[in-house]
Amino acid sequence: MQNIDSGSLHHSEQQRISEVLALYGFTSDWKGERGKGGMNNSTYMLDVDGASYVLRQYETHNDPMKIAFEHEVLEALQRSDFKLDTPSPVRRLSGEGGTFLAVKDNLTGHTKIATLFHYREGVNPIWHTPDQLLGLGKAAGALSSVMATLDIALEPVYPPYYRIQDAYPLCSPERLLQLCTSPPEQLVACANELKQLRHVLPELFEALRGMEQLPHQLVHGDVNASNVLADQQGEICVILDFEFATWDLRVMELAVPMSDLLTMDKSEDWMWQAQEGLIRGFRERVHLEPEELVAIPRLILLRSLDVVMHFISRMFEGTDEPEVAVDQIVKLKHRIDWMRLHEDRLREILVY
Repeated sequence: MQNIDSGSLHHSEQQRISEVLALYGFTSDWKGERGKGGMNNSTYMLDVDGASYVLRQYETHNDPMKIAFEHEVLEALQRSDFKLDTPSPVRRLSGEGGTFLAVKDNLTGHTKIATLFHYREGVNPIWHTPDQLLGLGKAAGALSSVMATLDIALEPVYPPYYRIQDAYPLCSPERLLQLCTSPPEQLVACANELKQLRHVLPELFEALRGMEQLPHQLVHGDVNASNVLADQQGEICVILDFEFATWDLRVMELAVPMSDLLTMDKSEDWMWQAQEGLIRGFRERVHLEPEELVAIPRLILLRSLDVVMHFISRMFEGTDEPEVAVDQIVKLKHRIDWMRLHEDRLREILVY
């Protein structure tokens, strides 16, 4: 079996793809190209016997327990009555018929986990008008209502967002506050932001106490434009990337996309209309308790704080350049400043 249209793929990539396809039971020649991927994996778009697949090689989530949980969630969704498409792992014909396997990267000598998914048609949406966010809210709400019903036997690997002290050993809350007090050379570009955050982060960490009392369920945890696909009419038709699915606050599924909206290059009026549509769409599908709505402003900031600690950890690991962490630190400071000015108005649209 060989690649009959090598394109931009390196020879080592072609060998690895052929090896993976053979282990899935494919014996025909294939065509492929490198996909844009994400920060946590490499992807390849493949055509085998007229059918399209996506091959994912996990880079930073190279943990069998994490991937097993993700795939169990995806297979449970396939059995549910969820109306939108989600990734569908291909089951291997050999061995025990699992949905992922370990392959050796000949360039680095490292073993990586690879999996094959059925291809899903669509494109990442671009938010031209605030009205489009109503559709994202409806999609997130529909997913949330179905995820609440799934019966998953495996234990999730990731802790809830509010247990942030357990999530990042390389960037614990204490370490982050130290970095704010004495910014290292890698983060000198945002030293002013870090020093200002030093005075507000303790209050945010303290605000997370008691979050465990709010309603919990299985959540996707990262619904945004990069993790959904839209059809030719602009309607969201696919939800992707369940790598961070875990047991968490139900309302976090709304707080995450609300947080991501705050640093878009749009006018304030555009953003407020988008937030209202997002909230309305989500609440059409999910009933939120008053105490969940009260928590949303803090959870919006928690989402941004989590991203900061995630990318500082990746900086320490050598996975990402410091500029990535710097950008997220600046965004966190922007969101905190925004919330200080606009929290009252935000609470008004949350309790309509």
